[in-house]
Amino acid sequence: MDTSIAYDVVLLPDTDRAVAYRKRAADSGCSLMGVTVAAFGAWVRDLWELYGDGRTFVSRLEREALLCAACEGPAEGDCVDPVSGKRAQLDGASGRCVLAEGRIADGACALVGDSEAGALGLDRVAAACVAAGVGLPAFDAAVRDACQGVPAGAGALEGVTRAEVPVLRMIGGYLDRLAQLELIEPGQALALLPELLPQRPLRVLLEDAVPLTPGQEVFFSACPWMGVEVRAASGSQGPVRAPEGVRVRFAFPSGQYAWPALLADIVRDTLGAAANRGAPPAAVAAAAAAEVPAAAAGPAADDDGASSCEDASGSADGYRDGRSAGAQAAAVVVAAKDPAVLFGRVAPALVRQGHVVALRGRRRFADTAFGRAICSLRRFLDEGQACGVSHIEGYGDIAPTDVERWDRADLADWALSPFSGMTKKAAFKLDADMRADRTARRSDLCARLRGDNPMFAAMERLALQLDARAAAELEVAVRRMTNRSEAWRAEQLAALRALQRAADAAKLAGLGADAAFDQAKRLKVNVSRIVAPRGCDGAALGAPDVLMTDQSTAASLGSGSCKVLVATDLTSAAYPAADSEDASRVLLEHLGVKRADSALARMRRAFFALEHAAVDQLILERCLNDSSADPTYPCVVLEEFVDCYRDDPTATEDIDNPYSLPERLQDGMLLRGEDALCANDALSDAPAPEAARIESPLTGAVSPEARSLVVLPRVLQGGQVLDEPCLSPSQIESYLECPYKWFAQRRLRLDDLDEGFGPLEMGDFAHNALHSFYKHMSEDLGETKVTSQLLPQARKLMADVLERHKALQPHLRQSENRLIPTSQVEHRELAELERKLMDYLDFEAELLPTFAPKYLEYDVACGGAVDYAGHKLLGTADRIDVDGEGRCAIIDYKGSISGSYALGVREEGRLGKVQALIYAQVVRRTLGLDPVGALYVCYGRRKMISGAYDGRVIENAHLPNMRHKDCMCADRSFSDVLDETEEAVAAALERMLAGDIRPRPETPEACKWCPVSSCSERRG
Repeated sequence: MDTSIAYDVVLLPDTDRAVAYRKRAADSGCSLMGVTVAAFGAWVRDLWELYGDGRTFVSRLEREALLCAACEGPAEGDCVDPVSGKRAQLDGASGRCVLAEGRIADGACALVGDSEAGALGLDRVAAACVAAGVGLPAFDAAVRDACQGVPAGAGALEGVTRAEVPVLRMIGGYLDRLAQLELIEPGQALALLPELLPQRPLRVLLEDAVPLTPGQEVFFSACPWMGVEVRAASGSQGPVRAPEGVRVRFAFPSGQYAWPALLADIVRDTLGAAANRGAPPAAVAAAAAAEVPAAAAGPAADDDGASSCEDASGSADGYRDGRSAGAQAAAVVVAAKDPAVLFGRVAPALVRQGHVVALRGRRRFADTAFGRAICSLRRFLDEGQACGVSHIEGYGDIAPTDVERWDRADLADWALSPFSGMTKKAAFKLDADMRADRTARRSDLCARLRGDNPMFAAMERLALQLDARAAAELEVAVRRMTNRSEAWRAEQLAALRALQRAADAAKLAGLGADAAFDQAKRLKVNVSRIVAPRGCDGAALGAPDVLMTDQSTAASLGSGSCKVLVATDLTSAAYPAADSEDASRVLLEHLGVKRADSALARMRRAFFALEHAAVDQLILERCLNDSSADPTYPCVVLEEFVDCYRDDPTATEDIDNPYSLPERLQDGMLLRGEDALCANDALSDAPAPEAARIESPLTGAVSPEARSLVVLPRVLQGGQVLDEPCLSPSQIESYLECPYKWFAQRRLRLDDLDEGFGPLEMGDFAHNALHSFYKHMSEDLGETKVTSQLLPQARKLMADVLERHKALQPHLRQSENRLIPTSQVEHRELAELERKLMDYLDFEAELLPTFAPKYLEYDVACGGAVDYAGHKLLGTADRIDVDGEGRCAIIDYKGSISGSYALGVREEGRLGKVQALIYAQVVRRTLGLDPVGALYVCYGRRKMISGAYDGRVIENAHLPNMRHKDCMCADRSFSDVLDETEEAVAAALERMLAGDIRPRPETPEACKWCPVSSCSERRG
């Protein structure tokens, strides 16, 4: 320790490092009496409170809210596009001035190359410029000239484009507004302080310093009475070899599923058996853990790093931390990109093994339980989200929904959260009720919840009105959730306070709840905590066994702060070396405000500090594959570190291996694959106790014990239960199409829980409308067949039928496949279906002119069951047309048809569609009619016919739009086709009842709507 130099002020890059500095000084016996140790921002804040003019520093939230309000104000000057008159925005990525719909405004020149990134509002660009530039002479002069109307390129605006002038003008208005509110930017205070401070000698040490910002350089230049010494942070030039005595090892899990288990192995190897911390052995072995909050890591979520620091009286020398300078932060420190996620995955297993695990980290507001709940509820309640006009290919411009546009999942997410006050059973029932009813209205659901759920009422007021009393009620409710851990409650309270801070900032700027929530979603809250085995007070144990934190916090712990340092996620994707280039950065450079630091330099300094944090092992982890199974690449600093151990960094032969490591660094590598699913999930290779042995299930077959359940008993009309197998023609057709698809769709019934608006509902609507049309045609017009002469009356009747059926849909039960549109897109789809049915009448007038509809929606079994193919059958034929000689044609309506409906597919060895042929055979036996056709008639966009018919009876001209050569039965009688079909169906039913459900799709079309996406025989 150098005692020849004393300092009055020691400034660190951030609050974490300032706290760590004071702790190391105390541990080493170094006195800091009379010395201010603080982050630079906190020191400036203290100076301003002592010598400033009484104004208060504006917070980041307040800055963003006030600039957002300025951006929403009246547009004038260059903020308006000269052609459209619309307010312009500056694209945050490309620097272009763009209009609301994304078109580049005329005359706006690009600042940077084209980018596909979305537009960033002027307020966000301005906020970044204010934080970096306010207080600098060149920046302040440019703002002043912009507000005075100086054109771009003149005066202080030299080099500034016309697209950037509105940003500077907005900043000028913002600074005026700050003065009215008696607030001040830290940059402004920094510029004013040299004139206000007493000019007495002050010895200042910038310890572990990062490059000074332009504002800091100007400040110290204006204070010559300050003796400033800068001790630059080590590592800016790049990594070096690890300190002597520290073993370097590399960990290579094959993917993210393997990493938690590999980390658990590292901790177990380092710590060995759990130490007895005074808890009884049973407590150490307990699966449950005590969880308490830990001290917050760093400044508050909305702080600019300028939190207050304590001053002491006395003198101190310039203390620099050395190796093993103080107590260890933990035996194992894990520096992760997202420590909270890793903590949640690994900590429970480590605690079960008797270790104390701590987390120092932050989580996005929207990722906390409270944040997710309140954001989900707000999306559900927010009526403004449906505004605007979108363009959908094939439909043109679509206006907002005329019913309601809200996502039922949002309310379900809230109901399943701890903040709904609902049991899981009640939440799932609410979700099921909503999903099964497309007519459910948001207002009715809200009224229902308000009536019996006080928690909903409070959250509703907070979500819509930012009601302070509601926030207080929720705070009380969280504190009463004693079934949750103390750390969990602390996290939710921190999230609630973050929302309140955002609400206060929005109210200060005169903004509403939308702006407050936009700001809150970008905040991070403290989630620091300690977990320990039950019966062990983790908070009173001092240093934990394992500390999980982010790289920045781990780097601030100091040299020798842990036994093993594990640096994770060292990929180029997690830690990119490139600096971001956006519109704010370009504008600042145009004004001569250069970037003080770089992403690469920050990464190098952090890595250097991590190298020197460990006293035993430095373990560097990189997953070999990402979540898409694509190979990952090491980040720049990892490559530089590896180069330190290579004889020739320009060579490639020594690192031409899957790990990109020279041979000397491959010793002691830690590898783990993702194939050991159970061991990875349990975070242990120890064999799990066998709870039960389950035989591998049969695939493609039903077990002998369950074959009696392949077809369930039927309840017939009148309540009679039919125990023997009874099937419908559509079921038989589905089995023939693919047995496995039939089993999944018809037997397991993997139906969606949501009431739909698709082919099933549209098909039922069309069938019912056509049935009603022919029924009323006979009753009202006294005619049974549509002819060209009757088309005018038929169209009028069809229009009336369609109107009545549309009006009937909301009154049907959900189980009746009602067709209820809830958006403009769905209304247009329904209108398109109506046009198809109206146009079908022209086609119907040409179809089978010698036949007339006689049986509509005919129950072929007359309420019971009929024999077919050796088994019982029931079903309803859409329509049976009969001529004057007792011959009939079965008509089956279809919205669309394919080649599989034609009889000709049997030449390919396939049976094809058989539903109409089955009905024809049954009708021949029950009604005594002579079937001569089994036809599938399409009422869709393209009117056409397919199926099978007797060419000796029905003329080709009577079947328009049909591929007659594929459908005509001319070389044999039609009854032979029916008998042949029945024999094939009988054989298929024997296989079905024997449990044969092997996947055998007849065509790729069979797989199109199959719910079994992982089928090995899937085609197409």
